[in-house]
Amino acid sequence: MSLTFLRAQGHDYQTGTFLFFMADGETEIQCGVSDSAMDDAEKARNVRENQRGDQFARLQDRITDCAAKKYLAGNLEAGASRILVRSIDLTPRK
Repeated sequence: MSLTFLRAQGHDYQTGTFLFFMADGETEIQCGVSDSAMDDAEKARNVRENQRGDQFARLQDRITDCAAKKYLAGNLEAGASRILVRSIDLTPRK
């Protein structure tokens, strides 16, 4: 099965990630994308915490595609239902 986007949770200042949820059928998958991954993808600096939601929205298709690919490949974080999208995941390979 493929993952589908459910909802954005918001920015977590302590971990430096924007949190969101995806679903595999009835199973919710907790996901996050690092601030640095979003900044690198947009070549942005000095993005404020209150701007992270807009930044996520602009990059949402790329981020959720990366999360789905990581899930299908079994590249999960600690726990069977957690995915973290990092800079290397969003950076095009040459």
